[in-house]
Amino acid sequence: MIKTNTGNTWVAFLILSTTILIIYSQTLSFDILYNFDDDAYMYDPSITQINGAHIKKQCSDYYLGMYQPLPVMSFSALLHFFPGSVHAQRLINILLHVLNTLLVLILIKRLTANQSVAFFTAFLFAVHPMHVESVSWMSTRSNLMYSAFFLLSLISYLQWIETRKISHWIFMFVFFLLSLFCKVTAATFPLLLPLIHWYKGKKFDKLTLFLYFPLIFLSCIFILIGIQASGAFGHISELGHQYSLPDRGLIFFNALGLYLYKAFIPTDLSAIYLYPWKPENSLLFSFVVCSILAMIVSGFIFFSGWKLRNKESGKDILFGFLFFLITIIIVMPLKWSRTVLIAERYTYIPYIGLMAGILLLVFRYADPKRPWVKNSLFVLLLGILVLFSYQSYNRNKVWKSPITLFTDVIKKNRSGAEVSMGYFNRGNEYYRLKEMNNALSDYNTSIDLFPSYSDAYFNRGLIFYNSGENSLAIRDFTAAIKYKPSLLKAYLNRGTVYRSMGDYDKALSDFTHIISVKPDGAAYFSRGALYYFNFGNDIQACDDWKLALNLGFEPARKALEKFCH
Repeated sequence: MIKTNTGNTWVAFLILSTTILIIYSQTLSFDILYNFDDDAYMYDPSITQINGAHIKKQCSDYYLGMYQPLPVMSFSALLHFFPGSVHAQRLINILLHVLNTLLVLILIKRLTANQSVAFFTAFLFAVHPMHVESVSWMSTRSNLMYSAFFLLSLISYLQWIETRKISHWIFMFVFFLLSLFCKVTAATFPLLLPLIHWYKGKKFDKLTLFLYFPLIFLSCIFILIGIQASGAFGHISELGHQYSLPDRGLIFFNALGLYLYKAFIPTDLSAIYLYPWKPENSLLFSFVVCSILAMIVSGFIFFSGWKLRNKESGKDILFGFLFFLITIIIVMPLKWSRTVLIAERYTYIPYIGLMAGILLLVFRYADPKRPWVKNSLFVLLLGILVLFSYQSYNRNKVWKSPITLFTDVIKKNRSGAEVSMGYFNRGNEYYRLKEMNNALSDYNTSIDLFPSYSDAYFNRGLIFYNSGENSLAIRDFTAAIKYKPSLLKAYLNRGTVYRSMGDYDKALSDFTHIISVKPDGAAYFSRGALYYFNFGNDIQACDDWKLALNLGFEPARKALEKFCH
């Protein structure tokens, strides 16, 4: 179905794929990122097993705050054929990036009819340091898969524009639907179509409009599903709760400015970009200045393109900037937002338009009558590609393990909040490795930097409890509850410590509080044990254990069999 009118395409692709393999082949020896989603995809029984019930669940439920049935199924299939293999999972990510690079090459060639622009756009896509996260982080499979179907949709749509064959529209529709089943970010696709029509000098006729509305309808449905999925997992928050409307405007443009800046100067990269703190209830002056500067720059780009819209250069500017803006708007901090201000993986598709627009503009001014200008341009671009390739090769090493990744976050020292989270996440890995002294040190530093970090208090409390320091464990679980009253597991653990200390009334209060907020099998089980062994209330104990078992808490079964008749 996909054709190209140049024999150089496959030569270009060979160069691109070889470069990708050189940069990313080292990931095959990397560890999985525990406590950073990778372990969930590798060890969750609902993924590691393939049967009708699991497939049905994957298609009808959310996973890690996203509706992503096809990526989850890809993990399941690989785990079925290559049990426990991290190499297989990582290789698929690399091959998907190779495939996407080929699709970018074909898309831009078909869109612009300029082989040089297509080649350099695809090369920048292949080696850009901001795209390392999408390839090196195993859990971003959804980003790679949705992008493949998204690009196939765009290519099919361009074919439909040229041929008006209904088969091309059907291919486009199917690819678009598949991309939505990978990631809701694909919902921006219909917004690109008027832009492509305008850029190609075509208009929306009645048939195009008629076929357009089902795409909009699908996008709206999946956006609602995406919001529900993120909300159910606690990955989405209402920005108005913490930031005023002017604050949110500044945050929006600050995020936009970061994306634009790192497109050209990809330095100071990090796995974590958090929202700004508000000391003295206002945003930092430097943050405000950067936001206003980003507003001015983005406004200048748009109005420059608009003023020149009847010229080829103006069309290039508008197309590149609007392609970028349309495809990234869905992850920008507006009314709702996920837990991070920006994420490097979000640039995977948007940077295609940005780079293509700039290259189109640049090559238009490469006067063929002055070969030295064009030659100099090629040398400059090759220099940028070599630099980006080198940066990506080194950036890739950062994703080797949780220790290397979060040590990098700490070293970047972008903000106190991000450094605090870096220490917290690295402490989690030390905890998993049973290096308790290192874990305790990192949790201490995390709390020093961010005194209201409830999760850090909770995890430090676990260390104190396991080492028999009950009073310190109580102190930390209480602090975790103070700063995050919804952290029910802190009540459960504090109740367990109270019981071990003989403070049964306080233990009962904590277990009962959990049950009053949300029926929980572990809480019912723990309260039942307290009733049976400490209060001598056999009837209440057995009732609680029955409720625990009904909620799927299997340890209650043995208690019922042994103590209840």
